[in-house]
Amino acid sequence: MACGLAILCLASARANDPGGGAAGAGPNVTLAFNSTAATLDNGVINATIDPASGRVTSYKFNGNQMVDPANPIYYSMDGGPSYEQPSRCVFSVFTNTADMVEISCKRTWKAAGFKHVFDIELHWVLRRGDTGLYAFAILDHPADYPAATVGEWRIVWKLPHTATTYAFERAYVDELRNWEMPSYYDYRQASRTSIAEIVKLNTGVRAGRYDGKYSYAARYFDIGTWGHASDIAKKGVWFVLGGHDYFNDGPTKQDLTLSESYILMHFGRNHYNASGISVAAGESWRKMFGPFLLYCNGTTATTNAGDALWADAKAQVAAEKAAWPYSWLVNADHPAAAGRGTVSGRLVINDPLKLSVSGAGARVGLAAPEDVAGNWQFQSKGYQYWTVADASGNFTIPAVRPGSYTLYAYNDGVVGEYSKTAVSVTAGATNAQGTLTWTVAHPGASIAWEIGTPDRTAREFRHGNDYFEPFLWNSFAAELPSPLVYIVGASAPGRDWNYVHTSLPVTAGAATTYVAWDWKVNFELPALPVSGNATLTVAFASAHYARLWLYLNNESKAFARLSPPVNGGNALLRQGIHAKYSTLDVTIPVSRLKLGPNTFTFHFGGSAQASHVMYDYLRLELPAMPPPAGNRTSATSPVGVRPPSPKPRA
Repeated sequence: MACGLAILCLASARANDPGGGAAGAGPNVTLAFNSTAATLDNGVINATIDPASGRVTSYKFNGNQMVDPANPIYYSMDGGPSYEQPSRCVFSVFTNTADMVEISCKRTWKAAGFKHVFDIELHWVLRRGDTGLYAFAILDHPADYPAATVGEWRIVWKLPHTATTYAFERAYVDELRNWEMPSYYDYRQASRTSIAEIVKLNTGVRAGRYDGKYSYAARYFDIGTWGHASDIAKKGVWFVLGGHDYFNDGPTKQDLTLSESYILMHFGRNHYNASGISVAAGESWRKMFGPFLLYCNGTTATTNAGDALWADAKAQVAAEKAAWPYSWLVNADHPAAAGRGTVSGRLVINDPLKLSVSGAGARVGLAAPEDVAGNWQFQSKGYQYWTVADASGNFTIPAVRPGSYTLYAYNDGVVGEYSKTAVSVTAGATNAQGTLTWTVAHPGASIAWEIGTPDRTAREFRHGNDYFEPFLWNSFAAELPSPLVYIVGASAPGRDWNYVHTSLPVTAGAATTYVAWDWKVNFELPALPVSGNATLTVAFASAHYARLWLYLNNESKAFARLSPPVNGGNALLRQGIHAKYSTLDVTIPVSRLKLGPNTFTFHFGGSAQASHVMYDYLRLELPAMPPPAGNRTSATSPVGVRPPSPKPRA
């Protein structure tokens, strides 16, 4: 079967080419420009860029418009009074051949005293045969500039619509969030709510439900691509990532992806508790963001065209990763493969209390040394490199810029992380680490019980498969008991432990108040050591203005205030399943425990709607004498399956 250029051929087994389409095939790439427009064309993609701002004012794929002409593709920084788009740029042509055109639009801070003290350089690249534009941006802060900061730093791609419909009616983020979106008309008929970013839909395929941009937040590292597609038009538009080194705060960081017929990418990923970029006066700093691909595809599929286009976009991710770093880009900010190094090794995890844990599937990465920039969850100024270990714990981290790094690793099933300092990367060389053994430390000698799975999210708990639904928290009072009671050995995390612990919203008439909510863990201790300390380990997937206390065995006075080491991110109201991870160990004298039945009460007080904790994992360890194996762990329920309703309140 012959496939036309830029049309996805579903019957073909050929792997995707970097850039899409057919590499090196098709007409010459051309550039036409004047003071108001620069047009790049390769016979498939025709893109017009405004030289003064770097905005893409027209983006056509096989003659079809893929951008809303009234809302061009643009970059922006921050919001409110600090909001700014690049302007008064100087236009340059870097490459102009039959095979590739690269242009840039650069604004210089000194030229006009803009709000953000950075020079901003926006590059657009079109190659022969490609079905998308490559883009990258450079922020530069010369040493003679005053101090500078930026939080939100993003690119936005808004899509065409008529008076009633969008050109691309379906949205694709991940396996839980891919569906037909409300139409342009539906959004215009929607009702406002108490949260500005959320509307209630009154018409269309999602009538009666809420919708908002935070419903679609995701970890970029996990998904690699996101976008919109059409079963009707049989076309799709996507951001596709080949590398991730320029993003902030590591692979667990999530941010916005898409919403009401637009897709966007946050380089600073400023939501859910981000580090932001701060550069001191007199400090020389420069960073490249990208390149990434603004990918367009089409299909001849007669059914489920959108799904086929999404599958193709995911295959495109593999093609871009394989080509990274891009050999076609000659730029000192994007070193070629020969100018980068590799780190390899094997991670072995030894956990004396959980023998099933291994290095299989671990996340292994390189980030700035701790004494330079702090924890990798809060690093924005440098580059990070992460990979996933294979089934034997072997890992290879390729295409790393030369320098000194700390190597980090973490894995599901393990609390905390491994680190190794002073890992040097040399251009053209492989730094073989050999076998790295992480012996997991435990404060106790046995595990009395566990709730959940350490994975830095609350996904395995109740609502772990629909946490992104706006105003979900308003159902808690009617759906969940107060107090919520979890019985070790009988309860199931996916049914009996909610994904978020907050004040309980109680509505009477038009008024909603927030009252304290107790969660109780009931467990049996058939034996107790005669002395020593037990340890309660709490791993937090998120905490925001947390007001959490621990009571032991129904005592009237709190045993401890549980203060998560990391707070912030507003993950509840932003419909997340996590923000930033932290852990806490609470030492409990065994004299405070009892033979037989025990109860730990987690009391969440306060009256703020947004305050909460999301538990990743809870564990009680004893200094000796483990209880019978039947009381050690509780059953789990499958992730992604909605659990049944809990038992009625007593």
